[in-house]
Amino acid sequence: MELLAPHPRIELTRPDGAFYAFPRVEGLRDSFAFCSALLAAEDVGTAPGYTFGPGNEQHFRLCFAQSHERLEEALRRILRFLDRNEPY
Repeated sequence: MELLAPHPRIELTRPDGAFYAFPRVEGLRDSFAFCSALLAAEDVGTAPGYTFGPGNEQHFRLCFAQSHERLEEALRRILRFLDRNEPY
């Protein structure tokens, strides 16, 4: 939450007792293309939002059942990717 929520293109609601987050990315049109490009460019695996039902195309799912260090590095890579790329 501390790293992702302040980003101007991310809308994030704190999950209740879960081990994943489901951020919405402003301007995102193709969550599969976004997740694929993120994996290729930054080596961070996420799940495209559309797989979780209709209306979730602007979202991606991120599991945070990782060590703090590994998760923090992944979040920094996601932010770097968002800052370097136009919406998908």
